Amino acid sequence: MNKLDENLVRDILQEIHSHLGRGVLPVHNGHLQRLSEGEDMLEYLILMKKEGLISGDVVTKGVASVPYRMTNIRLTYAGIRALGRR
Repeated sequence: MNKLDENLVRDILQEIHSHLGRGVLPVHNGHLQRLSEGEDMLEYLILMKKEGLISGDVVTKGVASVPYRMTNIRLTYAGIRALGRR
């Protein structure tokens, strides 16, 4: 996956914002999985983190440190601004 789908990114940012607004903590990739049809949500979240839209902790497992889960997901300033451009 090279490019992020802008509509999915907005949906993810909105869902994170919604969970945080309702006091659901910590937000993790399981909360967002329903938004993706056929897409790997964890991979999307890692790319969004690299883009600076969100922050969070990537949990890995195994000797190869394969990403397993992302937790403590929060919007960054850039993510908040992107959400406001809707």
